[in-house]
Amino acid sequence: MKDTTDYIQNIKNKLQNKTPKPIMKYLPSAVMLLLFCIDDEIHLLFTKRSEYLLHQPGDISFPGGRGENDETPLQTALRETQEELGISPDNITVLGCMDFVLTTFGVVIMPFVGFVSDINIKDISFSRDEVDEIFTVPISFLKKTEPEIHYLYFSPFTKEDFPYERIYGGKNYPFATPKIPELFYQYKQYTIWGITAQITHHAVISLFS
Repeated sequence: MKDTTDYIQNIKNKLQNKTPKPIMKYLPSAVMLLLFCIDDEIHLLFTKRSEYLLHQPGDISFPGGRGENDETPLQTALRETQEELGISPDNITVLGCMDFVLTTFGVVIMPFVGFVSDINIKDISFSRDEVDEIFTVPISFLKKTEPEIHYLYFSPFTKEDFPYERIYGGKNYPFATPKIPELFYQYKQYTIWGITAQITHHAVISLFS
């Protein structure tokens, strides 16, 4: 009985001192939500990705990207912001980190919020290799605008070597069909959707309300 008690206590100690994290492996990524004061009103900056990029060409997004080496998520967000927009970390007052996003593509996205001072939007010299244009949206617009909600449905896809014979029902197994809400904001000629819209909406209800 003593051995069992010690064994259970050891498990309890490991759980109590552990910070929960996803069991499956996710690639680390981070973005930066940049706030600017324009004409006495707070704006949120967005980028339009280059149409020549391999991933998500032409989409509206926040500056950010995948983590490199052993950098922290914040270091990733600041590095990517400087690479894409030329804004030095010295000009960003980091206000904190929002709730993170686990994507269906195996990526965890950590969204940080920063306030930029002493930089005029018109003076930002962004990387033409990564960004086609930048624009800002007043927080007041986002607060009074409910995003449209549309849904994506995913069906399971397998290859020929999938071992159907090892699961109950085989090919007739009732696989789930995930229903994922996609949010859409329309601001002037810009369509903000997908993960960027999800992060934007979460910022509106958790930070800007």
